Amino acid sequence: MKDLFIYLFFAGIAWLVWRAFTKKPTPSAPGSEPPSKEDKEARHLSNTLQFAKDQHRVLSKKQREQDAWQRQFGAAQAAELDQLSGVEFEEFLAGLFRAQGYAAELTPTSGDYGADLILSKDGQRIAVQGKRYMGSVGVAAVQEALSGMAYYQCHAAWVITTGAFTPNALELAEKSGVKMISRSEIGNLMAQHKAKTNNG
Repeated sequence: MKDLFIYLFFAGIAWLVWRAFTKKPTPSAPGSEPPSKEDKEARHLSNTLQFAKDQHRVLSKKQREQDAWQRQFGAAQAAELDQLSGVEFEEFLAGLFRAQGYAAELTPTSGDYGADLILSKDGQRIAVQGKRYMGSVGVAAVQEALSGMAYYQCHAAWVITTGAFTPNALELAEKSGVKMISRSEIGNLMAQHKAKTNNG
């Protein structure tokens, strides 16, 4: 009986060794094997190419927008702004500030919560209330800019007009930190843009 036990013991070990050497490897589940160095490099190259394509598409779109703005408004004089509609004036401002290095986003033409334009630069967002206006812009424009700043979670608010500002509007702007940009300052920005375009 003891001999039988020894025989079975050694037979069992031999069977286990034979199984270990003849067993086919179980196919691993997809994705469970670590990717090879070549796979990682191919994926990195693919991601880099996709990023480059996306950047090219974004930059091309920005360039087309700026070219269209340049054709429409690039040669305009400050006096010609009086001929623009309200929407055209907002588009003009967007292009003018893009040329100054800002990202510019127009808000909906109705229900804009007080901001016609959102400018972004260096991590700062600015709510802009644009007034293509012949006369003097009053307190309401400052209040609208402040409302737009709150709604669009901006860091600052500006009012930009082709006209002038009433004393009350200027007082409220000073107390609330709203920047007021008048016709002459728009003219200066236009002149800077023209000089840069001519030198470039």
